Amino acid sequence: MPEAPSIAITGGRVIDATGSRDADVVIVDGRIAAVGTGLSADRTLDAAGCIVAPGLVDVHTHLREPGKEEAETIETGARGAALGGYTAIVAMPNTTPAIDSAAVVQQVLDLGRTAPCDVRTSGAITVDRAGEQLAPMAEMAALGVTLFTDDGAGVQDNMLMRRAMEYATGLGV
Repeated sequence: MPEAPSIAITGGRVIDATGSRDADVVIVDGRIAAVGTGLSADRTLDAAGCIVAPGLVDVHTHLREPGKEEAETIETGARGAALGGYTAIVAMPNTTPAIDSAAVVQQVLDLGRTAPCDVRTSGAITVDRAGEQLAPMAEMAALGVTLFTDDGAGVQDNMLMRRAMEYATGLGV
């Protein structure tokens, strides 16, 4: 398989974990190979007047699918995120039905497979985000869920929340 051409993004304002500076970025095989000035590559993209940054991740995305697709779908939410520079989003579980089971997690992941950015999901701490009974967090974690929240409702029972934190700790999330 032939190698992809290297790409130099030149003339932009690079913002990363080390700060902000005017610099060029060279990408080789889909990975950042160099950051500096006066860099060249097989292809050049002029980024004058633009910000050049690593892919952004929105860990608190309010998608409305499943249940309220008339407001927003996973596809439209992911498209908006990608247009804004996000390479990944994490859906909050405050949907109808709540993302509180492996079946709903799988539905969201399946719908996100064709999205223009990586779609992950959080899981509800309690069944239906009602704050009464712990959701099957282990089943959701087995599908890759690493963030649990009853977003918008909050777990009001201190002992239930403690059990949820102990459960999550045991799962390594």
